[in-house]
Amino acid sequence: MYKIFNSPFFIFLRGFVLLLACLLLGKSLTWLLPFDFPGSIIGLMLLFGLLTSQLIPITWVQDSAQLLLRHMALLFIPVASGLLAYVEVLSSGLALIISSALSGLILILIIVGRLYQRLLS
Repeated sequence: MYKIFNSPFFIFLRGFVLLLACLLLGKSLTWLLPFDFPGSIIGLMLLFGLLTSQLIPITWVQDSAQLLLRHMALLFIPVASGLLAYVEVLSSGLALIISSALSGLILILIIVGRLYQRLLS
């Protein structure tokens, strides 16, 4: 009986159930908040808290998380194909999208550089 629960299937299943439980708990907690906040972020913070407090050993979710990370590119295909429906909207605001992305990148680089210089001195 113990060998069955130590099989790779149950190891992956345990990790996926824990990841999904944190996600669903985070999404359900958003109903209690008086403002809009992504439930997936709350779920990630819950998972982080459980892992850092060692209530859940990292080995329980490590294999499942590695599997999801290994195939992450496949998870973006539905999003990318959904964007094809909005090609006209995206092309009309392409200059604004590119300029905001570049200005955000430059702003982040400046802030991180200044913080790094301040931490070194």
